[in-house]
Amino acid sequence: MSAAEVEAAVAQLEELAKGGHKPSHYVARRLLLALGQALREERGGSSAWVARAQAASEAAGPTWRTEVQGELSLACGEFAQCVDPRYLALPTYDLEYTRAARLRLGDRLRAALELGFTLSERETDVLDLADRVLATFEQNRAEPRPHPKPQPGPSETGPGDNGETSQK
Repeated sequence: MSAAEVEAAVAQLEELAKGGHKPSHYVARRLLLALGQALREERGGSSAWVARAQAASEAAGPTWRTEVQGELSLACGEFAQCVDPRYLALPTYDLEYTRAARLRLGDRLRAALELGFTLSERETDVLDLADRVLATFEQNRAEPRPHPKPQPGPSETGPGDNGETSQK
């Protein structure tokens, strides 16, 4: 996301808080994604955006806190569903979507942490499990699987046949 997108997300929260309006989880998503990506990329100006977002968060009150927690919960749930073993086994499984979902979740979490939010213990456990499932899946995909040695079929050998041809 560009600096303009981060600026717009922070400004939107500031305007809502200043006007006494309740921000939705869509506002939380926009801000967490934009700010989180800026922090991940170590973009200049991030500390100023964090400070402004913290001030706006305080001004927005408990509704904002609820919306941020809800957005984090939704994002954790999305990622956890991505690594459901029933889906991982499908030949058309979209691994890149899952990787992108995890990256976006990381951005949200990075920004949330800077703003003083954390996951619940249950969500932390779900995320840890989902990360382990994905890591195991990727490790298993990367490891070459040994090919089984071909076994002679019934037409090639018969009972008691040692592989020699008989001459009559």
